[in-house]
Amino acid sequence: MACNLSDSQIAEAYSQVLSNDGIDWMVIGYGSTRDRLSLYASGDGGVTEMALHVPDEVVFCFISFEGSRVLVTH
Repeated sequence: MACNLSDSQIAEAYSQVLSNDGIDWMVIGYGSTRDRLSLYASGDGGVTEMALHVPDEVVFCFISFEGSRVLVTH
C-alpha cells in the first residue's frame, strides 16, 4: 500500500525545518486514515514543545536539534 503525502502543509513544514525558517519541528500522522499522512502540528519551541503535540498513536516527528535533523517514530 502506498502512502499519500499530498498534504501541501507537510512539504511546507519540512522545508521550513530544513532551512531553519521559523520552525524547528513537525509532527505528522495518519489520523483516521490508513494511507494519507497529515500535518498534526509544527513549531519553534524545540523538543519540549514538540513532545506536547505527540498523540498516543503512530506519528512521525521531524526536528532540527543541536545542528542535526532527526526523524523520530512514535
